[in-house]
Amino acid sequence: MTNNAIARVDDLLKGGYVGKKKAAAVAEAVPEAASPAVLDWLRTLAAAGEWARFGRFAGLAAELHPEGLAEVLVPAIESGEAGAVLEDLVDIAGQIGAPEAVPALSRVIDTHREPDAPYFPLCIKAIQSLSEIGTPEAEAVLRTVATGDGPAPLRWHAAEELGIEEELGYDEDEMLS
Repeated sequence: MTNNAIARVDDLLKGGYVGKKKAAAVAEAVPEAASPAVLDWLRTLAAAGEWARFGRFAGLAAELHPEGLAEVLVPAIESGEAGAVLEDLVDIAGQIGAPEAVPALSRVIDTHREPDAPYFPLCIKAIQSLSEIGTPEAEAVLRTVATGDGPAPLRWHAAEELGIEEELGYDEDEMLS
């Protein structure tokens, strides 16, 4: 795909959330967008460090479900270079149920788990994505967070996603205050 075509797709994606309707409109206007070519576009954008565009194209891909999307998202999550779109990528990993993302999501939690860390809310998003993935590996990470010595809000959210907050004797008001 030429840079001109990438710019065309990007123009169609601008202006907020990429949901099913917007993804369908883009795929109709640029049929290659509905093909595995979108994965190559994502790789190109990542290599160029164009993370804002990468985030928009990842949102498009999440709605169009190309096989292999997780293999493109995981390195972007792991690199930490995605900046402002990292939360979106973490969310997409959960949305598409990507078991390949479990180790990367676990590292996100480990790296940003302190309440004064700049990306603490990103940890909560990672916990939610692990719950959406729902594999035994994802649940093991959630259980480790829920029963570990991390910040109370993270332990609460992990326990809640697993449905074990009462079993652990957690009080929501105490944990989240």
